[in-house]
Amino acid sequence: MEIYSEYIEDDRKATVTRLKRSEWNDNLDVWEVAMYIGGKPIQRTTVRYEDAAEQIAEDFVQRGDSSAPTLLNEHISNG
Repeated sequence: MEIYSEYIEDDRKATVTRLKRSEWNDNLDVWEVAMYIGGKPIQRTTVRYEDAAEQIAEDFVQRGDSSAPTLLNEHISNG
């Protein structure tokens, strides 16, 4: 497993990793997004496509996605 890309902003970090499911068929691979706050892992998500993984990671670190995972003591305001 090798980190494909990494996004960092403030105390948030997201890494995108390609998980090989087969040595012969790349169509079986998935992309994992690992999300961290303050260096602590809070969620791992797998998706089928690289662009979807990159979007999830970018939204998480930029806090642009109100449905992104947060710590219990964090507060997000939409107004």
